[in-house]
Amino acid sequence: MVVNVPEDDEDLPGPRVPKGFLVWGPGCKMLDLDPLADDVMRLFRKERFEPCSPKKPLTTIEQDFENNSVVLRFHRDQAEKHLPHYMKFIECCYQSIERSGVNEKADKNFNLSECKYFSHDVQLPPNVTNGIMVRCKGSVSEKAKTRKSVYTNVHAFIRKKPAVQERLDRFRQSYKQRPLSVLMIGIDSISRLNLIRAMPHTAQHLYDTGWFELKGYNKIDDNTYPNLMAILTGYNNTLAYDVCNPRKVGQLETCPFLWKYFADSGYVTAYAEDEASINTFNYHKFGFVKQPTDYYLRPMALAAEKNLVKKLKNSLTFCLGYQHYADFIYQYALDFATFYKDEPNFGLFWTNTFSHNDISDPSSMDLRMKYYVEELQSRGILNNSMVIFFSDHGIRFGAVRSLLTGWLEERLPFMFMWLPDWFKEEHPQIVQALKVNRNRLTNPYDLHATLKHVLELSERIDNLPTPLSCPNCQSIFQEMPWNRSCEETSIAPHWCTCSDYEKIDKGSRLVQEAAGFVIDSINEDLAQNQRNLTKKLCAKMQLKSTSLAKIARYPDAETPHNDYLLIIDGKPGNGKFESTVRHYTKLNKFEITGSISRLNEYASQSECMHVDYLRKYCYCLRRKGG
Repeated sequence: MVVNVPEDDEDLPGPRVPKGFLVWGPGCKMLDLDPLADDVMRLFRKERFEPCSPKKPLTTIEQDFENNSVVLRFHRDQAEKHLPHYMKFIECCYQSIERSGVNEKADKNFNLSECKYFSHDVQLPPNVTNGIMVRCKGSVSEKAKTRKSVYTNVHAFIRKKPAVQERLDRFRQSYKQRPLSVLMIGIDSISRLNLIRAMPHTAQHLYDTGWFELKGYNKIDDNTYPNLMAILTGYNNTLAYDVCNPRKVGQLETCPFLWKYFADSGYVTAYAEDEASINTFNYHKFGFVKQPTDYYLRPMALAAEKNLVKKLKNSLTFCLGYQHYADFIYQYALDFATFYKDEPNFGLFWTNTFSHNDISDPSSMDLRMKYYVEELQSRGILNNSMVIFFSDHGIRFGAVRSLLTGWLEERLPFMFMWLPDWFKEEHPQIVQALKVNRNRLTNPYDLHATLKHVLELSERIDNLPTPLSCPNCQSIFQEMPWNRSCEETSIAPHWCTCSDYEKIDKGSRLVQEAAGFVIDSINEDLAQNQRNLTKKLCAKMQLKSTSLAKIARYPDAETPHNDYLLIIDGKPGNGKFESTVRHYTKLNKFEITGSISRLNEYASQSECMHVDYLRKYCYCLRRKGG
């Protein structure tokens, strides 16, 4: 399927964007590449969706959102498919799942209640508010002493919570106007181009049904954590670690997360993410001591990962029990937004498992993703919600990263936004701004400012601060300056897609000096981390070769400089790295801009290193099996 991307509106104010560009202005000229170009398609394969199990689940959840009731359905007609042929009897029980850890274990532990037996459909009591685990055992007879586990499943659901309801009631009495809800649905590592390439049915649906797109949405840092923190706090990576250091127990709680602003303004909040081990706030981090939002899926995810059968794909949990892991997240999002569709709500729902490691993987989930987006409409969620469908960045490693397309894709995630009809009618200037901004440079800090703008429009809070790490960034509800540049919007040159690079001789003296500077910088970072260790963890890196060199020239800058975009290979370990090195011509001084990207996988090479960004560089001197 080839996606029909709508033509840009010629009647919009400002200079017209020439064909072949996403953004065109004095501060930014961003290329528009073909998502189906031959060199990329040689690395891409269309994948089919396959069910996780040939068996239907023995239990399902049926929820009455209006009456706050949850019924556990027991499909006895499916029992014989789960029992070995020699067994005739089955007994089942359910346990409620609760968050239970404290301090450094707060985001790691969960409790299971006493197992309550059932033999038919059962209405769950009101105090079971988060989710349940169902366990079934089979035996040859009802009185048999030997029983075998034959079925386990986890069901998460949304139920009314008294403290949340009190907050909603209190604000409803004080403010007559019902504010706009916010539903954020994110998929890790999918660029705008790969959304069109791998999920064409989803992309075409977005284009056909009036979603706004930001074609020039440029990431601000390497991986998920800094890009999401820019959205949720307005902080860059340095501040995100200095102010709310996730490597210190309880420090994340000090961070000004937007969901706190929404809760303080009378919203109900939720956050869910799949693949617990690599969750944004838990991968080599302690996570949250206090539950961050009113509804938080992590305890159910931990219980499911520990007890359900897993099927891996590209090292991630693609199937969890009887359904795809992403389905847990999206169903939870739908249930949350449906349960609270008549109340102001804010939810962030994030998936990693079908997109993180390969550009082809998302294709298997295309029709599933389209189904969930369509469900937003059929359930009436789109009537009162701003929905942000987005990613943090494109694929960061693998063969595609050696292509120009791969370089661009890593930096340009997809970003779509839905606004209800009544909101568009009340704010025609916002509609006009979004149409203009489709072809303007935007970034995660702008999205942070936009979410604060939504809160201010609710009239429940005002005078919210601009993003601390980007004072020049602004709400996407306002027209962006056509002459915007990366420098003005706190995007480091290494991540900026606006630069006009040209190839140069990779063997030239300055290129080799710049490459040596990158290697020296890597070794300095590794040495700094290992300074107080009795035995070094990582080998010293050496330059093996330089495989690509490009230059962008800025002779008229306040301090004249050239930016060198380099791809180099290091040894030992054959690490492939990409770096943008700024050379101040008059000062003859080098500087690394942004951070250094790792373009190939390092897997077990760096298992001895537990500092996130240093894992890209470390080749462990003593490795398992080595």
